[in-house]
Amino acid sequence: MADRHLADDLATEALGEALARLTPPGGTWLLRGELGAGKTTWTRGFLRGLGGDPDEVASPTYAVLHRYELPEGRLFHLDLYRPGPEGAWTLGLEEAIGPLDRLVVEWAGSDGPWPTAWVAELSLVPEGGGRRAEWTLPDESARR
Repeated sequence: MADRHLADDLATEALGEALARLTPPGGTWLLRGELGAGKTTWTRGFLRGLGGDPDEVASPTYAVLHRYELPEGRLFHLDLYRPGPEGAWTLGLEEAIGPLDRLVVEWAGSDGPWPTAWVAELSLVPEGGGRRAEWTLPDESARR
């Protein structure tokens, strides 16, 4: 497990951008944190790290799912706050997500129709004036 203090939204986006570069096609991130913890802010940086437009990112709380085009594949941004962690199973994700796509899931449980075995986890918790990020990658050697 790795962790880092993030002083502000810019640092949160920068972490998202850096971790995007470690995420293979088909990779999934499970995001945890209370309302306002920075999950969507992190996703903005993640999309930029994949070559997408971070200005397109919006919280998917009411839409449940957003799709963003990338130079290769798409980013699916899913929010399970309303449907609950089991709600991912009702969306048909396993059929919609292609091998070049990536998935970011807010309010995720550990189980779901994730597209590949590469599933990373990120937790964002308020700390001081910023937040603490803790993450785990499936391949611990890729973290460095």
